[in-house]
Amino acid sequence: MLFAVLFNFAGLGLFCWLLYALAVDAVAVFAALSIGVATFRSGGGLIGAATLSLIAGVAIFAFARYCVFATRSRFVRPLITLLYAIPAAIAGYGVSDAFACIGGATGSWRIAFALIGSFAVAAVARARLQATSASSLS
Repeated sequence: MLFAVLFNFAGLGLFCWLLYALAVDAVAVFAALSIGVATFRSGGGLIGAATLSLIAGVAIFAFARYCVFATRSRFVRPLITLLYAIPAAIAGYGVSDAFACIGGATGSWRIAFALIGSFAVAAVARARLQATSASSLS
């Protein structure tokens, strides 16, 4: 019984981590899933769709990091990070709202928890995108 409870907590923690990790990289995940579904529906097969989806997701994430790194403009760099962080904030709001609903929060508390989660996910997405540019400059 003890192991069942421990594994249940570990599984729930892993599930929460996975949902928030996917919310942080919402742009890359959405593009990868869209390309994977389109490939599968056009007859590419499961392995071809998964492979192309993985390649597309990694390429989009790497391209966003490269654009932040290569840009020297003080106007363009925050714009790129905002274009990456806004979808992450929207996905973070949805995930946080769902967890607040599961936790029993209602009304304005649920919205408050969802907004806090939204801002946290957007901040993590922005920090992850800029982390490469700061470490690559030195």
